[in-house]
Formats: sequence, structure tokens, C-alpha cells
Amino acid sequence: MSASILPFVRPPQDAMMAVRSIVPESALTAELLGTERSSHAVQVNADGLLLTVGYAVLEATEVWLTNRKGQTSEAIVLAQDYESGIALLKPMTPLGLHHLPTAGIGELKVGDGMHILASNDKDMHSVEVFALDEFAGRWEYLLETAIYTQPLFERWSGAALLDADGALAGIGSLALGLRGPGGQMEPGNLFIPVELVMPHIEHMTLHGQRPGTVRPWLGAMVEEHNREVYVVGIYHDAPAAKAGLQPGDIIVSVDQKPVHSMASFFRTVWQHGPAGSPLPLTLSDGKEVREVVLSTTDRESFFLQYTANLIN
Repeated sequence: MSASILPFVRPPQDAMMAVRSIVPESALTAELLGTERSSHAVQVNADGLLLTVGYAVLEATEVWLTNRKGQTSEAIVLAQDYESGIALLKPMTPLGLHHLPTAGIGELKVGDGMHILASNDKDMHSVEVFALDEFAGRWEYLLETAIYTQPLFERWSGAALLDADGALAGIGSLALGLRGPGGQMEPGNLFIPVELVMPHIEHMTLHGQRPGTVRPWLGAMVEEHNREVYVVGIYHDAPAAKAGLQPGDIIVSVDQKPVHSMASFFRTVWQHGPAGSPLPLTLSDGKEVREVVLSTTDRESFFLQYTANLIN
């Protein structure tokens, strides 16, 4: 009688780590996102690289990772990918070799069963795909296809969304209301597809950003109501502030192209030219219409320069 030896299969939990970020009180995002942020990260290759949601480590001066064994290491933010909203991390001391395979969302469909996994979880949480649809965020952010899931998972920030084969499909970003078939709003989550960054991991590791032209950034927060896009916030000293945009302004057009939604506004801005391009805007305060030319920048350079100015 012979005995067969089964290979040891590591649980997916071994690829998850807790993230703790420390952000200065003077940071631009401190008031909105806090100065101590907790999230999750998931290791995606044998080199120890991890993905988390970008806002969790934005402007952080310290980022700490803790694995399931309680081992801790400071981490480096190798890249902030503002297009996807995902950040790439690497621990300064290796915390494990286990990583999850990744998958695209091409085979996903509404109603598919998925699992959410967060750091320190013993069990995975079952959810379903509620929708695969566009998402526009007021912070100059647009996903052509986001993964919406239900029921709500309350520790979503940086959590892993796994498909039926256990492959990583998405990174947790938001909790939000999802409109059901009867028109009622039900709580759920938004996950960012990892396929947006996985092909660019090597380039992001070396250069701090994905390849290609850097998108222009205005430094304005906008919201949409009745097919009008309103300015609701301005980053201090950002291009929008220097051009005189004010909360309450309605963005009528971009280079004479009418604006009727946040998504159309963002697309028109990004198609106008790369970061650094002058951007003609038509604005209305509800009474008068005015024209401005805004000198765009790229988001990463702005945040780096803002931090440097504080230090100096």
C-alpha cells in the first residue's frame, strides 16, 4: 500500500496584507480622507509587489504593511496610477512569496458569483456581480467599466475581488448606492478591474507611472445635475484655482464643445491635449457667461510640488 503526497496549497489569505498609511495634516487630502488610513493590499507577483486602492496611500509619508503572521514592514509607493485609481506598493522587507493570479473581466457577467477577501479574514465573503458599467467620480476620474457588486462589504478599501477560479479581478474602491430593477437604491461596492494596470506593472515599477501620454489635470471637483456639470470644490493653488474657477460655476463647454455630463467633460478634457496644454473653458455662474484659459498640469507633478513647497 502506497501513500500519495498532496502538494500544499496556500490559502488566498496569504496574499493579503493590512495597510496603514500616515498622512501629514498639511496634505491636500488630509481633511477629506484623514491622516491615518487603513486599507488592504494584495500581492500579485513573486517579487512582492502589491496592489491597493490609490486614495489609501495618497500623500502618505509612511506606509506600513502587515501580513497574516503579524510581520510588519514599511512599504514604498512605487506608483500612483490616477487613471485606474490603483497604487502599486513594495515592502522594504519581504513579507511573503504567495501571490494571487489575476484575471480580466471579459468573461464576467451580471449575476456571476464572486468572493471578497480582506486582510485578516478567515473566510471569504460571497457576492454577485450587480453591474459592469461606467463610473465617473467628481475628482476627475472615469472608469469605462467598473465592477459593481452586492451585498455591501463594509471593509472595501483595497479588498480583493476574486472570480470563481480564485483569480484577482478587482480592487475595492467604494461603497455606494446601486439602483435596483424597481428603482430602489441598495448598498453595494465598486471594484476597479486589475486588468487596467497588470500589463503595465514592470513599467510602473521602473518609472512610477504607466506608459503613454499623461492626462491633463485641472484640480477641480465637479458634480452632475440635470445635464449640467457644476464645480463643487477646488484644490488650493491648482490650475482651476489659478484660472479663477469657483464652487457653483457651471462648465458650459470645453474648447466650444458642450458639456452635459461628468463623463463627457472628462473625456473632452483628456482628448484636448496632454498635461500642460492650455484648456479653453466656458463657464457660467448662473447669471453671466465668461471665458477662461486654464493651464493644465499632471496630477502627480502637482502633488509632488505641493509637498516640496511645504518642506521648503
